[in-house]
Amino acid sequence: MIFRILATVALLVLIAGSLLLGRQTRDAETPAQTKRPAEELGYGARDAQLIETGTDGRPRYTLNAKLIEQHPKDDSVQLNVVHMIVDDIDGNRWTIDAQRGDILHSGDNIDLSGDVHVSGVLPGTDQPADISSDRLSFDTRTDVVSTQDPVTFVWASRQIHSVGIVASLKDSHVRLESGVHAIFHP
Repeated sequence: MIFRILATVALLVLIAGSLLLGRQTRDAETPAQTKRPAEELGYGARDAQLIETGTDGRPRYTLNAKLIEQHPKDDSVQLNVVHMIVDDIDGNRWTIDAQRGDILHSGDNIDLSGDVHVSGVLPGTDQPADISSDRLSFDTRTDVVSTQDPVTFVWASRQIHSVGIVASLKDSHVRLESGVHAIFHP
């Protein structure tokens, strides 16, 4: 009889321990929420498109994002899965793709990160160009992309690596900053 009572108590302790340990494991595996508290959010949108127009009413750039969240306390806007279209003065189209973006303060700069690619055709050539880096900043007023990080510039079968770039999409002026290494294919 005592054996049955001890066995029942041991079984109950085992079940309670398993439940407690399971709850602690789930809590440890659940990542801490990285989003800011809901009371700090301003507007938010999914599958959003923003179009900034010039004084002539024509689009200066179009920004598409899977998710946009405004944070009024620090006057910033966060973007996820970003695709931008920028038309230069000659009507050439440039695209900018990134995993994330941040629009800071006045909206003049968009800081992009995560597999950033800028692609288009350089005026005066029929050759596509591609700029890739892990981080780039896009100045929406001057249509200049820049970074101080490692970057790869591919144009007309040429692959050029550097640390830092300043590229004007308006006038197709590209300045590689330092550590330039190039590969040319015939």
